[in-house]
Parts: sequence; structure tokens; C-alpha cells
Amino acid sequence: MAANTTAKKTTAQADADELKPCECAAFDALPADLTDADIETGDYEVFTTGCAATTKRQFAPGHDAKLKSFLIKHGAAGNDVRRNEGGVATSASAEQHAARYAFGHMVAAGVKRAETKAAEKAERAAARAARKAAPKAKAPAKITAKVGRATFTGHMDGDHFVYAVKGKERRTLKFQPAA
Repeated sequence: MAANTTAKKTTAQADADELKPCECAAFDALPADLTDADIETGDYEVFTTGCAATTKRQFAPGHDAKLKSFLIKHGAAGNDVRRNEGGVATSASAEQHAARYAFGHMVAAGVKRAETKAAEKAERAAARAARKAAPKAKAPAKITAKVGRATFTGHMDGDHFVYAVKGKERRTLKFQPAA
């Protein structure tokens, strides 16, 4: 009976020792703006994780993080994420594909964070463009003029010379521009 148990262990151990492709190699993504014409001509790029590793486990070391970042990147970009298994490609959102793994909640949060960041960036760009398009208010040109016996630096407001004395604004029509 002990010999039979040993035979079962070696068979199970042999199955575990068998190398298989890393799980992250099964994923790819297609551009979000893919058209029927692109599909017919084959003129589009398929994004992959670039993994060619084999492992005894589900993921090669560090490749779970590689898949997580791949799903966040392409989920935020709105790309069509596919999982290829046995020659059949299953298309779904990045969050749906990630739900099968322990890091699924991290992918969902990462996609949401990336989308929020992109929206904030677009909002800042729009505000920057609006500021550039708006007319700029020019600061009045500083001039020096003599009022009575004293010389002051100020600016012109129409016909008035505007200057400050002891922190208070003064206006006058009687002044002589300093030479």
C-alpha cells in the first residue's frame, strides 16, 4: 500500500514539475480606435506583455505585476483586452479579466485613478488654452513726474497722473513729466 501512495506522489509531482507558459503571455490588447478597414488590411498594432517565459507555477517571478500594469495601462486607454486560451480569444474589459486574480481590485482602482488623472490633465490643458486665448491686461507703464517741488513715480490714468504718498493713492492734473 505504501508503494501505491509513492506512485501517486511521483505522478502528481511530475505534473507539477512540467513547465508551462506564463499566464501573462495569454493576454493582448487591440487599439480602441480600430476600424473594420484596419481589420481587413491588418494595419493595426496588437499590444502584448512581451512575455515568453515558462514556469511551473501560474506566473513567472514578477510577472503577476507585469500583467497588472498591462491591464491598468490598456484598461485606462480604453483598449480591447483579450485573453487567448487554446486558440480562442476572449474579449472583455481589463477589470473583468483581472477579477480572476487576487490583484483584481488593484487593477480596477488603477484604471479609475488613471482615468481621473487623464481627465484632470485634459481640464488643465483646456484652462491653459483659455488663459492663452484671453486678452492680457497690461500693467500701466511706470513714469516719473514732478508734482510741485517733489518727484514721484506713478502711472497715467487718462489725463491724470496717479502716484502714492505714504501708502495712499493720489491723482493730479498738475504735473510735469521728468526728463
